Amino acid sequence: MAAGESPDWDQLVDGHAKRVFRVALRILGSVQDAEDVSQDVFAEAFQLHRARPVRSWTGLLVRLATLRSLDALRRRRPSVELREGDKISTVEPCDQAAAAELARELRRAIAQLPEQQAAVFVMHHFEHLSRVEISAALDISLESVSTALYKARQRLLTQLAAFHPGTSP
Repeated sequence: MAAGESPDWDQLVDGHAKRVFRVALRILGSVQDAEDVSQDVFAEAFQLHRARPVRSWTGLLVRLATLRSLDALRRRRPSVELREGDKISTVEPCDQAAAAELARELRRAIAQLPEQQAAVFVMHHFEHLSRVEISAALDISLESVSTALYKARQRLLTQLAAFHPGTSP
């Protein structure tokens, strides 16, 4: 798309909606919250586009999804989990409970990370973006990406050590 050219919003949303939703869902663990964040992300992207040209829509949308999901996670009140009948699983109940607890703790731990570390961690581990893609999306150096990822992993290892006995950060 040429500089200053307005994007086809229907095409932009269709092309990125699943990724934005997936990022939000992985961070928030709630379909409803992820849908709300996804709508907010596209509205915010539209406003940002009006203010200045966007170099990478994928980078912008993933970053916004990450940051807005973390914002929502930080202000979240305790919510009701899905009922047993709402999902089908062949996983043993104790394994399922342990995984759910780990997911809650991971969300809590990610929410406590500094913003840049959280964004880099989510983009790398949840969206499988390369360090180069993250660098471009966040407009930071490759070294900053590597440092933020390392620090985020170390903090998360420390905070989640109880879930993996016998390891130390």
